[in-house]
Amino acid sequence: MKFVKEYNINKKYGKDKTIVVIIGVSVLLASVFFIFGLLAFIGYPLIGVGFLQPIDFLVFGVLACIGPLGFYNAMKQKQKREIMDKLPDFLRDIANSSASGMTIFDSIRSASEGDYGRLTDELKMMVAQVSWGIPINVALTNFGERVNNNEVKRLAITINKALEIGGNTASVFNAAAKELDQIKRVEQQRRTEMSLYSIVIFVSFFVFLAVIVIINGTIFQAIYDLQGQMAGKSIGNLRIAEISPTEVQTMFFTFVFVQSLGGGLLGGFMMEGRISAGIRQAFILVLISFFTFKILF
Repeated sequence: MKFVKEYNINKKYGKDKTIVVIIGVSVLLASVFFIFGLLAFIGYPLIGVGFLQPIDFLVFGVLACIGPLGFYNAMKQKQKREIMDKLPDFLRDIANSSASGMTIFDSIRSASEGDYGRLTDELKMMVAQVSWGIPINVALTNFGERVNNNEVKRLAITINKALEIGGNTASVFNAAAKELDQIKRVEQQRRTEMSLYSIVIFVSFFVFLAVIVIINGTIFQAIYDLQGQMAGKSIGNLRIAEISPTEVQTMFFTFVFVQSLGGGLLGGFMMEGRISAGIRQAFILVLISFFTFKILF
């Protein structure tokens, strides 16, 4: 028996082909940066830039891999959220129109002339499909597929079943609107509660980054100064070892990089409930870490 859940990109993104292009470009750029970094590590750098270290190319590879995907997902989620915010109002308007004696098609056509933000374009598409002779249940199903949201898909199925059975369709639309409002309230409550934990994670990252900067500027700077004064000297049978500032910087940056990547993924996931939000936050924290080290180290 197979227990592993397979990842289906079509189920995740629907018929959106842009995500395939973004993933392809991201993987290509990440591969190029990883190759540059690997060659720089083994002593064959392809790009001779003084302020760039071999680990920097690996960081660029990670950023190229997670950045476009994270921000594209954030944009798509924002669009879906705007549609979900207006959908209950649309359903209530449909219910009022149906209660007054209008047909479902006339109710949707009348509502499509209103202002529902991003939902308006979807409503116009639905009206156009019905006017072309496509059944209303198919148009509703297509609407759910375009939005690619589980709540909207369930809503389309519920409305289609209600239309098949007949009866008081106005009550069905009102019930669907109330359900969406309840889902929205629960989601807002969850986001508010979990955002506190996310803030703790982000604050911990900046505290850790500040501690690393302070340690490098105080303790290790004193070691570097002492090392310069006692270069080549020995105490008894002990010889003063040389500490490379570049290696120390690489070590510190590795610590901060892991912290920023893990903290961003966890903090974004806890706040939004989606790993895509964590990818975006991880990209931002890694970028902050990179520029902090380039400026202060």
